[in-house]
Amino acid sequence: MRLFFPLTIYIVIIIILFAGCISRGGEPPLATTTPTTLAPSTAGTTVAPNSPDISLEAAPGRYNPLMSSTVGIRLSARYNASVPVVYNWTADYGYFVTWNAPDYRVTIDNRNIVTDQPSIYWSYPTADMGTKKPPVTIRLVIETERLIHGGSGGRGTIAWKEIHIGWVGNDTAVAEI
Repeated sequence: MRLFFPLTIYIVIIIILFAGCISRGGEPPLATTTPTTLAPSTAGTTVAPNSPDISLEAAPGRYNPLMSSTVGIRLSARYNASVPVVYNWTADYGYFVTWNAPDYRVTIDNRNIVTDQPSIYWSYPTADMGTKKPPVTIRLVIETERLIHGGSGGRGTIAWKEIHIGWVGNDTAVAEI
């Protein structure tokens, strides 16, 4: 009996200590931290030195909401993930549209979306047709869940890339890669 009580307390203490190390609790941070030292790269975008290589593809290169063949410009990230990641897309104008398997239902999202899918569509409101629109910057931040001792978790930035959208006339968006 004497040995059982101290052994039980010892096991409970170990469980409590290890429980904090493997917890994924907590909310993600409100702002995504990006590297502070940046170096120029191709196409006028910036990336962190020694960061993983990611690329963005845009198709079609020109888009107008009157096009019936697509719901927007499809933006696809090319990144070989060695760990599970999420894709955090942000646009300073317009909105994102999801259109994925299995149901292929079109969903209009906001200017910011976090998804596990490497592709998303970007569009803008048809109500804005005929008016001058601002140049658009779309930023993709690839993040991973991280574990922190004590149970507080959040997302860690792996890499990021930007794409810019300009305009031909008032209504045709042109991806500048």
